[in-house]
This record gives sequence, C-alpha cells and structure tokens, in this order.
Amino acid sequence: MASDDDPRRKPRIDGSRQWEIFLRERSAEPMRHVGSVTAPSADIATEQATTLFDYAASALWLCPADEVRRLGGNDLAEKGRTESTGGAKTGVSQR
Repeated sequence: MASDDDPRRKPRIDGSRQWEIFLRERSAEPMRHVGSVTAPSADIATEQATTLFDYAASALWLCPADEVRRLGGNDLAEKGRTESTGGAKTGVSQR
C-alpha cells in the first residue's frame, strides 16, 4: 500500500493524477499492465488511454495509480509468501 510520502499520493504540480492502464488483447487472455498516463480527470485519462491503446484492445481498464495495491514481489515476501522448492508456506498451496 502506498505510504503518505509516496509520490503517487501527491498531486502533480498542475494538479494532474497518474492513471494506470490495463489491456486485454483478446477475450481469452488475461489483463496486463501496459503503462500509465497523467491527467487531471478520469475523462481525460480515458481519452489518452484509448488514443494510445484502443487499437490493440478488446478490453481496456483504467484506474488511479494511488488506488492500485501491489500484491507481488517484496509485499508478498514480507508476509512469508516467498517462492521455494522446499514446500508451501502457510496459506499458499503449490501446484
């Protein structure tokens, strides 16, 4: 989760907000993060995102960067959810 001193929580000098863009090329594929745009409103961010990525997308999702929670890498390792070959950690099953 972003802390109070995280730059994503602070508006840019012009008051714009950062928006994360997720795209799905075909309906059978998962969503993937493709980039971000900076815009003062959701409408302008949507316009920018569709201009950049709509040609390749069957679905395009947009969300404020300061509301995105990272659930990978260091965040999971801190909770004991590291990858290992020696067996599953508590609450995580391996397949």
